[in-house]
Amino acid sequence: MKGAISKVSPFLKGLLGVGILAWMISSGKIDLHQLGRSLAHWALMLAILALAYAQILITAWRWRLLLRAQEIPLSFNRAWGLTMIGALFNVAIPGAVSGDLIKGYYITRAMQGRKTHAATSILMDRVTGLIGLLFLGAAGVASNLSEALRTPAARSLGAATFAAFFGGIGGLYAALYAGDRLSRWSGLPGIVRTVFSALHEYRRQSSAVPVALALSIVNQAITCSCFYLALRSAGVAGLPSGQFFLIAPLGFVAISLPIAPAGVGVGQAAFYALFQVIAPGYAAAGTAAFTAFQAVFILVCLTGLFWYIPYKHVEIPAVAEGKSGAM
Repeated sequence: MKGAISKVSPFLKGLLGVGILAWMISSGKIDLHQLGRSLAHWALMLAILALAYAQILITAWRWRLLLRAQEIPLSFNRAWGLTMIGALFNVAIPGAVSGDLIKGYYITRAMQGRKTHAATSILMDRVTGLIGLLFLGAAGVASNLSEALRTPAARSLGAATFAAFFGGIGGLYAALYAGDRLSRWSGLPGIVRTVFSALHEYRRQSSAVPVALALSIVNQAITCSCFYLALRSAGVAGLPSGQFFLIAPLGFVAISLPIAPAGVGVGQAAFYALFQVIAPGYAAAGTAAFTAFQAVFILVCLTGLFWYIPYKHVEIPAVAEGKSGAM
C-alpha cells in the first residue's frame, strides 16, 4: 500500500500544481495576454537564460567547494553535470529540493566511502542557499524600511525574514561547533550522529562555509536579478527596492517546498499572495512576470537531458586523511 502511494504521490502533486495554475488563469490572477507580452521581450528573456546558466555554474562551484571540505575530490565538470541533472529533476519531480535528492543519490552511489559526508554536502549546499536568499531579503528590507514595511502584514513578513535569517545562520554554526559533541551522544540515532560528525569536519577548513555563504548570496542575487528582468518585461518599473527584496526571496523560498514540479502553480500563488500583501497594484503583472521567469528556467533545466542521457557511473575514491589541504 505504501509503495503504491509513493508512486502515485508525485503525479497527484503535479496535478495539484497544474490545478492551481489553471484556477489562477481562469480567475484572472494570471493574465495570459500580459504573459505573452512578457515572453515577447526576447532580449530580456535571453538575458534571463544566460543568467540562469551562470547561477547553475555558481551552484556547481559551491557544491564542489563543500565536497572538497569533506575530502571528496569531484572534478568541476562532474559537479556541473550532476548539478544539471539535478536541475532536470527539479522539473520532473515536485519541489525545488527534488534535484538535491537526485544529486545525493548519484554522489553517494559513486563514493567508495564517506557516503554520509557526501550526502551532508547536499544538505549544506541547500542550507547555505536558503540562508543566502534570506540574507538578501533581510538586507533589502533593512536598506529601505519605510518602503518595505508600510502595512502591518508587510511588517510581519519583514520580521519573519529577519528571524529566519538570524535563526538559520545561528543554527548552522551551532550545528558546526556542537557537531563533535552531538556525534558522541548515544541518545541520538547512529545516522544522525554520523551527520553531526560530518558537519563538524567543516571546521577543519574554516573558510569553506563563509565562502559557500558568499557564493550563495551572489547566486541568489542572480536569481533576483532574473526576476527583476522578468518584471521589466511585464512593464513593472516603479516597484520600490525594499518591497522587491521582500517579495522575491520569500517567493523563492515558497517554491522550494516539494508540492509541484518546478513550483508550477505554487509559485504563482505564492507570488500573487506576496504582491497582494506588499504591492497590490503589481499583483497581476508580478504573477505574469514570475510565470515568464519560470518558463525560461524550465527550459534551462530541461537541457539537463544532455548530461543525464550520457551519464556513466564512476566510483570516486575518498582522499586519504590529512591530504585535503593539498587538493
